[in-house]
Amino acid sequence: MPDSGKGGAYTVLSKYYEYLNADEEYRKWAESVVETVKKYSPSNIGADVACGTGYFTRALKRNGFDVTGYDISSDMLSEAVTLALKEGLKPDFLLGNLKNFKSLKKLGFVTVINDGFNYLKPEELKKAFKNMYSQLAHGGVLIFDISSEYKIKKVLSNNVFSVDEDDFTYVWFNEQFSGGVKMDITVFSKKGELYEKSEETHVQYIHTLESVTEKLKEVGFSLEKTCGINGEGLNETSERICFVAIKR
Repeated sequence: MPDSGKGGAYTVLSKYYEYLNADEEYRKWAESVVETVKKYSPSNIGADVACGTGYFTRALKRNGFDVTGYDISSDMLSEAVTLALKEGLKPDFLLGNLKNFKSLKKLGFVTVINDGFNYLKPEELKKAFKNMYSQLAHGGVLIFDISSEYKIKKVLSNNVFSVDEDDFTYVWFNEQFSGGVKMDITVFSKKGELYEKSEETHVQYIHTLESVTEKLKEVGFSLEKTCGINGEGLNETSERICFVAIKR
């Protein structure tokens, strides 16, 4: 069994990311994001930051938005380009991250979907919001979500998840630390009669509704809406918190 070694987040996993995520719930989530952008964005120009394989970027592009996808992982962006071309779509995809994201245009919207901000340490969050604020036109909207404290502590932490398919198997070991969760992922990819073992590590940090709200307001955003995925109400066991923040 060959071993390709340990890589950064979303290297080997990039090949399987969309297969593992793109279910009916994901489709509905994309529709919800598109409708939110339609409702709040003052223009059709925007950016999908931490776009991964571009699932939400493509949904926005299909709906007529001039959207550019940004991600820190070149492997994820390669998959994003391939998947977009298969649909006959040609959004731009650029290497970039939440900390130093820059746009050459003033944007009507920025989306950061599926845990992007959980990869930032708490002390990095306000700076990232400030940076997003500077990229938006007046009235522009920042639409994003976080995995909740409940999800990280009670669902993900100190748990093991696995998926076993014909051509790959992955095992996901999660260990809680004081401010979040460390996730060690091992993927076995079929190569002929053998399997190649690859490993990567992810770290996500806890951000509470209160701390995120405070930082958004300190930067200058007006918090328009908080909700669960697809607009549902929040409670103490909500696993995801979605935000709509406006630059006034």
